[in-house]
Amino acid sequence: MIRRALAALLLIAALSTPVCGQRLRIVYTNDLHARLERLASIGERISEARESGDPVLLVDAGDAWQDFRVPLYAVWGAERVVEWMNGVGYNAMAPGNHDFYSGWPKVQALAAAAGFPILCANLAPVDGTAAPFRGSVRIAVGGLDILVVGLTALERQPTFDIPWLRPVDPVQSLRREIDAASGAPDLIICLAHVPVLEAGILARAVPEVDVFVTGHSHETTPTPVMVGDALIVQSGAFGRNVGELVVDVRDGAVRLVDNVLVPTTEEAATDLGRGLAHLAQIVFGILAFCLVLTL
Repeated sequence: MIRRALAALLLIAALSTPVCGQRLRIVYTNDLHARLERLASIGERISEARESGDPVLLVDAGDAWQDFRVPLYAVWGAERVVEWMNGVGYNAMAPGNHDFYSGWPKVQALAAAAGFPILCANLAPVDGTAAPFRGSVRIAVGGLDILVVGLTALERQPTFDIPWLRPVDPVQSLRREIDAASGAPDLIICLAHVPVLEAGILARAVPEVDVFVTGHSHETTPTPVMVGDALIVQSGAFGRNVGELVVDVRDGAVRLVDNVLVPTTEEAATDLGRGLAHLAQIVFGILAFCLVLTL
């Protein structure tokens, strides 16, 4: 009788104890726009996030490499940003429209230098040649099987420079990558260089996506926007914040634990001499080319 009572109590305790799944800390940036003066501070925030003890997925939602509003950085900053992203250990990135402004050859070189996948499912080469990015990638973090899909904004693209890339409908692109995935992932994340409102449209059309990390519109989401079961986040712009979204994943269900936008600090820009030297080389090259044409 006593044994049965004890067994019943143990069963009740087991059923009443909340079952925790696998925690994941998604550290996200977007629209860094080559703000070199904030990279050191952003790197410190990333290190602090990894000290939390949670498994960390580090991602970027585009416009990291270029900003024509800062001419000197536009000349040489992209290589510095890629080098820094490699150093802090990004897992994946979706390109933004600004990332294409430096020209197709440079985009290819930057993608080749990146030690992480560049994801863009909604731009496809017209002639069938291989692009320097893929549509999606599977990443294992902390025992979780994560499908990450990338999308870029189709507006404000330098189409005069990338005429051999054709746009593909974002919904169709997202659906294609999910349908092509072998086996059901534990979590589906879309790195979408699109505004929060547009991400909401995607979330309604493709409800399988659990998290949208967005960009392009320079919005901040201290509290994630919920559309259906999807969480939509964005960290602002110019590296002023690093986003940290903590979720609990179990049996296909994703529960929000926390989301915080951690401020960064601005420091003196580094490698100014390197940038000026690079700029001088370009100017000298242009002058030499013009001289050859006049001979």
